Amino acid sequence: MDVSVVVPTRNRQVLLPMTIRSVLAQRDVDLEMIIVDDASTDGTPSLLAGFADPRIRVIRQDTQQGVSAARNRGIAAARAPWVAFVDDDDLWAPTKLRLQVDAARETGAPWVYVGHVNMNVQYRVTGGAPPLPPGELMKQLPQENVVPGGCSGVMVSKRTLTLTGGFDTEFQPLADWELWLRLARTGTPAWVRQPLVAYRLHGAQMSLDAARVESEFWQLANRNDQANPAILFRYLGWWALRTRNHRAAVRYFVRAWLQRRPQYRPSVFAADLQALGRDILKNRFRMSLPPARSPDDATEEPSWKARGQAWVDELVASCGVHKA
Repeated sequence: MDVSVVVPTRNRQVLLPMTIRSVLAQRDVDLEMIIVDDASTDGTPSLLAGFADPRIRVIRQDTQQGVSAARNRGIAAARAPWVAFVDDDDLWAPTKLRLQVDAARETGAPWVYVGHVNMNVQYRVTGGAPPLPPGELMKQLPQENVVPGGCSGVMVSKRTLTLTGGFDTEFQPLADWELWLRLARTGTPAWVRQPLVAYRLHGAQMSLDAARVESEFWQLANRNDQANPAILFRYLGWWALRTRNHRAAVRYFVRAWLQRRPQYRPSVFAADLQALGRDILKNRFRMSLPPARSPDDATEEPSWKARGQAWVDELVASCGVHKA
């Protein structure tokens, strides 16, 4: 067996089936999938019972313990030398694991990340950009979470996970960043410079809980004094803008500016406010304007989104799903 895939889930019976299918569709790799149901109260248990694939193992937690504890439960049950994570609302390209395993063997790196695209609930790719190369990622990681695709883009050796202690259960939305910082101390990761994860954007995402994200950021900053609040507040400002919460967007952009960090220059602040103003005019006054472009969409390769859309379309078609 090559890879154990850990899927933490809770109350995602609508989105989870496509995630499972994208894992089972992995090519040229021997895998097991460990789905940890964190006390779902919807139809998730019945849904999981309907999957007969022998590669799937389901672990049920009768009381809700959080996503970090669920991932750790999956790590403990993993039987393969490599462990990959996928959130229950994200999708994988069919070559994702094979390319990561090859990269790990070629470089000897203890962990491997890939590129991603953002996707809406209609399976339409809306953004994404190539990832930073490993050396640059290691430089920027202490300031912000620059590992693409959240947990869904990373594969780690089980030995390394055991040595580093897995996910810290004090963290939930920022648990991945906290773990990446510890993994960085074990060695530089390898990468696959392809858009192999589709990160699904929807209103129920944990990462949209801005108050919790900010609280965990300050907790993490106590351990990592390079954590940059200006970058965090800009990130939260753009999340607020995406959800049309214009007041919150203004508040976060101003808080980012007040940090007086070189990463948030006056020109960047002005550009964010301009994007906010355009969005207000477009949505409140029905003016015909192009959509605001977030920092994540400043891709250097015009084909990046198209390459991600191509495999997403193939996956959707193979599952017989009608795409809006």
